[in-house]
Amino acid sequence: MNLGLTRRNIGRLALLTWAVMLAWLARREFAKQGQAGLAERTRRLEPGAQYFAVLANGRQIGQFNLSTDTLVDGVKLTEAFVLDLPVGDSTRQLARGTDYYLSRSLRLVNFSRSGFGVGPMERLDAGLGKDSILGLTDLEGATGPTGQVRLRIDPDAILPAMLPYRAAFGQHLRVGEVFTLQLIELGTGGTRPLRVRVAAESTFIIPDSASWDSTAATWVPATADTVQAWRLEHDAPGAPTVTWVGSGGELVRQETVGGLTLLRSAFEIVGNNYRRARRSENSRWRRAIPGMISLVAAGRVPDTGGVAREFLLRTDSTGFGGSPRALAGGRQSLHGDTLVVRRDTPESDSSGTAREALGPSWDLAVLDDRMKSISATALQGARTGADSVRALTRWVAQQIATDPAPTAVGTAVNTLRAGKGTPDGKARLLVTLARLAGIPARVVTGLAVLPDGVFSHSWGELWMGRWIAADPTFGQVPASPSLIRIMIGERSRQVDLLPLVASARFLPLRTSP
Repeated sequence: MNLGLTRRNIGRLALLTWAVMLAWLARREFAKQGQAGLAERTRRLEPGAQYFAVLANGRQIGQFNLSTDTLVDGVKLTEAFVLDLPVGDSTRQLARGTDYYLSRSLRLVNFSRSGFGVGPMERLDAGLGKDSILGLTDLEGATGPTGQVRLRIDPDAILPAMLPYRAAFGQHLRVGEVFTLQLIELGTGGTRPLRVRVAAESTFIIPDSASWDSTAATWVPATADTVQAWRLEHDAPGAPTVTWVGSGGELVRQETVGGLTLLRSAFEIVGNNYRRARRSENSRWRRAIPGMISLVAAGRVPDTGGVAREFLLRTDSTGFGGSPRALAGGRQSLHGDTLVVRRDTPESDSSGTAREALGPSWDLAVLDDRMKSISATALQGARTGADSVRALTRWVAQQIATDPAPTAVGTAVNTLRAGKGTPDGKARLLVTLARLAGIPARVVTGLAVLPDGVFSHSWGELWMGRWIAADPTFGQVPASPSLIRIMIGERSRQVDLLPLVASARFLPLRTSP
């Protein structure tokens, strides 16, 4: 076949170009029509508020409030997530509030997320431009930006909070339907396909008002609402999840395997009854919840003995199984319900690539000349990749103090400025220094499973042809096999970690010498 620039081939090229352009125009027009139809349907979205008890193993540990407001040109979603952490015989609240602004076609416009109650207030602001660039700015305390990044994403990509509305107004609530959306993952700085299955339809009786029962000294249901809802099966939070969604996009109930359950009820039952019970109870039982207490706050140091440890993973979820997405890979391998954590990642491991770590993450630092200088200084004398990992980890462990105080900072820049920080801050600093040295790296968050409890913690993973776990809090390279990775990115705060592990049990089986 003649592939030269003959008249026939030029004609073929012209026809092919015309066909491609026609297909592109048709696709764009179809997308416009789809967005217009979606925007028209969302005009039926009604403002409202729902209140949920947050349960771990059937006991309430906090509350979650969700409100929806319709604006002239879009929709506003507001979340308030509150957990009560044990402090002595009492509790202390840790809260996270998020405002999402969506267009009429339920596309993300911007959002702002704030955490407060423990440590300096941290805020993450994000806006999606017309060029499909998502700009994120992280702030901690009264200082300027502590992290900034720009990510190119699909303009139709969603955050987990948007899923119920996209399912309802995208006309997906049909039993047996399977659909896919692009999900924004802030921890990894990218998007991934989110597969959603509509598995069932049911009716829920939900208290929508309450009255005071003076005999029982508690609020009881006064009136109830009958809600038709559809069961969505997915893993948007990072672990297998069942979400029941009403026809108007309202959240009815949600359960994450091994994590938290959101149970909807009247405001007085969710809030007032719980507040009265919390004041009179001993909070000791909360300490047994995995990740409720941080490793540093507990004053524990993970044991580095043994080359591998095995854990039996148990969850009490019914009708839906699985585990967190980040649980397997690298030095961790999952075989049925048995998790094996090795100190060293096997050289044959192919679960990760350097490219996975090169994407920008919102929680890494604003770079400056001092950080570049420190990275170069710490690496002086390092001859191999393993030397580099040890040198960087040692520098952070020795030069940056671990601060167990409730006011401790947790961002890389502020940790460096203060000369002390939380394990989150030290992990962020280590990963930032590694990336400045050209070493792909990522922050990971998870659990330290010790004989006297299961605690939250953060450390780093650096890529040297395979992932090497490095714990800058204790200067351990490789990190202890007692540390189990649950999430990539984010922080070890309970509002980040407990949604995935609060109802799980990691039972130690054996340690390989």
